[in-house]
Amino acid sequence: MQGKQGSAAATAAEALRRRILDGTYSPGQRLPSATAIGNEFGIDRGTAARVLAQLRETGFIITKPGSGSFVRTFEPIRRSFPSRLAAWREGQAIQDADTGKRARMVEVTVGEVPASEAVAAELSIGTGAPVLRRSRRFAVDDRPVQLADSFYLLDLVRSTPVVYTDTGPGGVYARLDEIGHAPVRFTERLRARMPLPTETEALELPGGTPVIAITRAAFDSEDRCVEVTEMVLDASAYELEYHAAI
Repeated sequence: MQGKQGSAAATAAEALRRRILDGTYSPGQRLPSATAIGNEFGIDRGTAARVLAQLRETGFIITKPGSGSFVRTFEPIRRSFPSRLAAWREGQAIQDADTGKRARMVEVTVGEVPASEAVAAELSIGTGAPVLRRSRRFAVDDRPVQLADSFYLLDLVRSTPVVYTDTGPGGVYARLDEIGHAPVRFTERLRARMPLPTETEALELPGGTPVIAITRAAFDSEDRCVEVTEMVLDASAYELEYHAAI
């Protein structure tokens, strides 16, 4: 986009973004056609099509072949810490506290891996020592939203259902409780960043979408770290809520 067309296209893109953000175009609403956008902003149809492509690449809209372009719609997931972590006491998965009855899918793989320096430091073991890793990819309402890797001491979980993809009611924390190591304290560190290429692919992220990287450590009543979890969240899909007593 160059010259007058480029300037007009930039104006069109900004105007359409603002209309989406202020609700002029509501979630799920069909946007004007490239022809209509071109007429409104004084650009040719090809340039207008590129404006729509830019909005699509930055995650504002989706395009349905034969139907047009629509404002992307997705109810944000409210992730409330630390209350969500008590769901296991009711025999539920932690994710139930986030998504309730919304359609959810999880892909799980389990296996032994060498501990990274960061994981080893949390678990008080040597870097490269074998640990159990549970890797998950979560999708909500058919949209991938989170990647998570959890790490455990082998001598703690080797003879428990934690080594299986399905850990049973209440998940891993319920199984840790059964062997006397229920988590009673948690820490989380988080930062926003741009995704790695593998994360962009796994989460099917539109161009320009940031992620939130969270590292959580869980400690038992003896203040022993019993789990380290590294998560990557699609930042556009989540609302993070934190509670603390003062």
